Amino acid sequence: MKTFVPVLLFSFSTVAYTQHITVLDSISQEPIPFVHVYDGNKGVIGNSKGTFYWQSNTADSISLSCMGYATKTIPVDRLKDSLYLIPKAFELAPIMVSNKTLTAKEIMAQVIENTPNNMDFGLSSSEVYVVVKSKDVVQKMDIEIKKSTLPELDQTFVHEIIQKMPREQESVYYTQSKWLRESGGLNLHKLEVIQAASLIDSLAEATYTSMEETIDGILKKRVKKDSYFKVKSGPLISAKIDNEQEVDSTAQDSVGITPEDYAKKQLGMLKQKGNTLLFEEKNWALPFLDKPNKYSLTNEGIVYDQRVPTYKLRFTSKKRKDYSGYLLVDVIDFGVHKISYHNNKHTFRIKLLGLFFEERLDNRTYVFVKNQLGKYTLYNMSEKLDAMLGIRRPFKIIEKNKVVKGRNRQNVLSMDINYSGKNNIERDVYFNSFKPISKPVFDAFKASHTVTPTDFYSLESIRAVMPGLPVE
Repeated sequence: MKTFVPVLLFSFSTVAYTQHITVLDSISQEPIPFVHVYDGNKGVIGNSKGTFYWQSNTADSISLSCMGYATKTIPVDRLKDSLYLIPKAFELAPIMVSNKTLTAKEIMAQVIENTPNNMDFGLSSSEVYVVVKSKDVVQKMDIEIKKSTLPELDQTFVHEIIQKMPREQESVYYTQSKWLRESGGLNLHKLEVIQAASLIDSLAEATYTSMEETIDGILKKRVKKDSYFKVKSGPLISAKIDNEQEVDSTAQDSVGITPEDYAKKQLGMLKQKGNTLLFEEKNWALPFLDKPNKYSLTNEGIVYDQRVPTYKLRFTSKKRKDYSGYLLVDVIDFGVHKISYHNNKHTFRIKLLGLFFEERLDNRTYVFVKNQLGKYTLYNMSEKLDAMLGIRRPFKIIEKNKVVKGRNRQNVLSMDINYSGKNNIERDVYFNSFKPISKPVFDAFKASHTVTPTDFYSLESIRAVMPGLPVE
């Protein structure tokens, strides 16, 4: 296990003291989601349950602000586990009683016009948490052995393996990183992974380990050292797999990824989900915001989000493809509170020669909050992706040897495979803190890459090394 580096979410008093604080509505006593906490230098955003993680350092006081509530400043020596904000009233009469009701197109035009003033496109440093949950479900698994020159790999053995194989398997990955970025562009981005953890299903892991060791033992007994494998599936699919595996001397984790590659993979995902899909040169890149005329828009009236009145705009592609969803738009400044959408049809599909694959975006949601600059900034991105996979083809694995002269075929395993399964991925990205930075600060930052995921067997153990994790 790698050495734990303490995470400073933000600074307050000179006495080292940490706690989880929940912010409540002073009237309803209900938790207030997405409260912005600012110490004069750096801001932290509370989670959907109203809780934020606080670690003291230098500041004398903090300020709490949230749309729909009066801002409150509290000395650090008066902080408690529960703090309260007072709701503030909204002057809605000019909007509600107006002789002219804004149409969806007019509201969308105001959103686009006010985007440069509403959104924070400046350079910032954020603490980012990524949570990825993956669930694999085997719906059907039939393997019929046609021919096997390995006595151990017969139909009875394969049947036993299939019976032992878990029909469902879940894995969860948690990553905590420091991300320096310009939110409206793609050029200025740096990322350093602080912590990474994987939540392991111990029973499933033990089952797969046992199966792997059994099969590995058979292959070591029956397969020659200098062999390689030819994999064929019908007349069109063929591949060569070498039996010798070289390991790079660079530090790698159990799945063979280096800390630098892991950080690069995280940055690529964050740039794509948090920038490329949203903005292009400080303008909206989402098709229903970039080219709203290609979508049918409906104003469903005023709804309250975070105790703030918002217009709810429903949209769908006129050609019944691409996306459908809704936006919540602030009735005062036309800032975007929330975007939620899904694919009307699958994003990718192939059905050819006994192979089937389909992928669909079930939902993607963006939640924006106001930071200490009074600008809208991204707090959370969540998405659900569904994939279906099917294989119904013959497969033949042929062992050949590099040093055997003449006919170098050693062993053959021929089978028919009939498999179907599905994979569900849920991904959440949380921007747990926000701090404006200058270009010299960005240029001076040098990311160090030392972290790859460490395996844990309980969420409590992960929380011990990631105390600011904004999930239940």
